[in-house]
Amino acid sequence: MNTKSYVLNIKIIFIILYTLLGVKSYAENIFSQSSFTAFNGIPSAFISLGAYHPTFAMVVEKNFHRLSVFKLLPDGNYTVVRTYLAITGKEQGDKKQRGDNRTPEGIYFIVGQKDGSELVRQWGPAARKYGPRAFILDYPNIFDKRQRKTGSGIWIHGVDSDARMLRPFDTEGCVALKNEDVIDIAQYVSEFQTPVVIVDEMQTISMDAIQKERQRVFKMVEDWRKSWENSDFKKYLSFYSDNFQSLGKNKDGWREFKSKLSETRKGSITVQISEPKILAFRNQLLVEFFQKYSSPDKDDFGRKFLYLRQEKEGFKIIAEKWYNSQKNQTDLAVLNDTKKRHD
Repeated sequence: MNTKSYVLNIKIIFIILYTLLGVKSYAENIFSQSSFTAFNGIPSAFISLGAYHPTFAMVVEKNFHRLSVFKLLPDGNYTVVRTYLAITGKEQGDKKQRGDNRTPEGIYFIVGQKDGSELVRQWGPAARKYGPRAFILDYPNIFDKRQRKTGSGIWIHGVDSDARMLRPFDTEGCVALKNEDVIDIAQYVSEFQTPVVIVDEMQTISMDAIQKERQRVFKMVEDWRKSWENSDFKKYLSFYSDNFQSLGKNKDGWREFKSKLSETRKGSITVQISEPKILAFRNQLLVEFFQKYSSPDKDDFGRKFLYLRQEKEGFKIIAEKWYNSQKNQTDLAVLNDTKKRHD
């Protein structure tokens, strides 16, 4: 072996050792509780988490490799109750299309879950990489679809081995936790109620600023409710974007649809809503609440989701979603408590 080859081989060995030591150092760091810090402050995404107590919400920060669980306190503030190590997509950036190995960024809800046996039935031996449980996120949501993003099957799941957690960017787009953590986190999950905001890094906001924004959005939603209840369609439609689409209808179709319903029901309707969840991400707002609609020939109760986007004249509704629910005493109590505060 000549001197040149010898030096080259030494350099290669040095690089390999440096890489291995780097991985070891990273492993020691991420598994050290003292070095794994919790989020500090009020997340700018949580304008309101409604009136449920306790209510939980989650934030995934890709750059910090952590999933934080927040609890709503009676005074409207938030506290971190759990911080979990989390790994995300192999590729950096927001998900755009199927197979790009990126973790999507935005406002999502947990809409279902699968235990280990269900995963095995569906995926066979390949299910090992998902660990003992998976929580299903509603990607692509309406905001994603409007941006023509594709793909599906974005979950929060476990791993085949905790050693996988040594690689901070290692999934095909999902969020992965240690197996003990994906089991522990189940206590904070309520399907269609638990929001998960995924970002590179969550910004903080002051309590004064969040209170002002909360009141502004509360007023907008209450004005929307009153205009609907009063069949004031000019004002009602002023809350909607010209790019609105829902139930296969654009804004003009929505106007005609609502006008006909009002005529059929002779304008005699009442609309009650609970204090809404309000979640913010970039130029988007997602508003969710219980809604009770009553008229002479129809009585509905369920969850309403309003999807709003910032436009020149402020936030406008680009879409709605409705889920019928069975009435229960807890949900009705929240609805009635909100009504008392507004009366």
